[in-house]
Amino acid sequence: MLNRYVTLAVMMNLCLAAGEAEAAEITLKPDNNAGMAVSIYNQNLALIKDSRRVDLKSGEAKVAFEGVAQQMKPETALLKAPGVKVLEQNYEYDQLTPVNILEESVGQKVMTVTTNPANGQNMFDKADIISSNYGNPLLKFSYGIEANFPGRLVYENLPENLRVKPTLVVKLDNQNDGSKDLTLNYLTNGLSWQANYVAEITSDSQMDLQGWVTLNNQSGADYKDAEVQLIAGDVKQENGNVRPQPRNLMMAAKSVSFDAAGAAESASLPAENLGEYYVYSLPFKTDIMDKQSKQVSLMDLKGVKFEQSYRLTSPLNVSSTYASGDFERLHPSTVYKLTNSEENKLGLPMPSGVVRFYDKDGSGELQFIGAADMAQLAKGEKAELAIGEAFDIYADGKITAQNKLSEKMAENEVSVTFHNAKGRDAAVEFVQTFYYQTEIVSESLPSDRSKARTFKWLVNVPAGGETTLTYKVRVTYN
Repeated sequence: MLNRYVTLAVMMNLCLAAGEAEAAEITLKPDNNAGMAVSIYNQNLALIKDSRRVDLKSGEAKVAFEGVAQQMKPETALLKAPGVKVLEQNYEYDQLTPVNILEESVGQKVMTVTTNPANGQNMFDKADIISSNYGNPLLKFSYGIEANFPGRLVYENLPENLRVKPTLVVKLDNQNDGSKDLTLNYLTNGLSWQANYVAEITSDSQMDLQGWVTLNNQSGADYKDAEVQLIAGDVKQENGNVRPQPRNLMMAAKSVSFDAAGAAESASLPAENLGEYYVYSLPFKTDIMDKQSKQVSLMDLKGVKFEQSYRLTSPLNVSSTYASGDFERLHPSTVYKLTNSEENKLGLPMPSGVVRFYDKDGSGELQFIGAADMAQLAKGEKAELAIGEAFDIYADGKITAQNKLSEKMAENEVSVTFHNAKGRDAAVEFVQTFYYQTEIVSESLPSDRSKARTFKWLVNVPAGGETTLTYKVRVTYN
């Protein structure tokens, strides 16, 4: 009988020891960081490569990565280390808050504290939590149940399943003892970047162009001393998740060797091709803190050439049997055209963003003159940026004659007069779109017909004068 009790006691001790071993956990705080790399896509998505150093013994272990992104995608998490096999991983984001502590303590006894209004001293009691009631607990005292308790609750212990910060807990099998860098790769929402450009007009044909990247971190985590890469291009996502291309995406977060001295002399961030995307690598490590916006220089170029013109898109409907759309005092858009080429001091892939233009007034002070959205601009591509309407230039247009030749054919005559109140000549590009087969019967100025069903006329208007464009078109209806 004695041997039976001894055996039972030994088994109980072994079970307790096994339970303690299972409960043991190695917590890796952000201070354990051995390396951080962040690849940010310009669509509220980022790839995090978080390396943390830990001493591990051989065998199974449970490691907790504390302080991962609150908006991480747990299904994308990938832990890598030499000689380590991942058995299980759990993302625990139920954080230590007053409401969560109350929720987890339902059914337990707590100490209560109220203040004696007569002398200001604390009065202590004990109560059972019946319900959390969304942060307004129901408490059972020896004298009854309180629904609106006016005091404070004091907990003896904190619930074990609540975390101070979002944590990824990994159960792993380690093959050999020693210090190792565990690298956790995962995708998260809440990180984004956007390019913005400042164009300062320095002459009639040149500008200084500065590009800035604004990083925005709403992911719920800090990324300290991080190597940062910016991915330009639209990554295909499905149901909020990146399509199964993790190997290609992980390439974007590979460590990059930065030459800070060389980067200081560079006019722009280096751009590397990655499949259908471009990767811009910051030439220095930086901190990206939660709830923070940070600006980083993308380019600073002098003497970028441009062409400035005016463009007026016709509101006339001349493709109908009943042509219409006469207009008065319609102002053309001011358009700045630039070519992304090395000859033009550019020649690098330019991410999409807003371009804000500045020019000097008569006293030499810079003034804001307008802004335009620029789509991503590949090397060799041209951009046409309309920043607003011209003040001193306007046009009046009307349909002067209509002649129906048959049920499916008509001729329409148009007259558009351009006025220029500026002290210098101006050239206005007038654009007319047709919705049916159209041919020019006559025109006072030559047209550009390089695009189907879109005709363009370049109208030169003298300073303080006017120029009239007339044309006659024959339209055939389908």
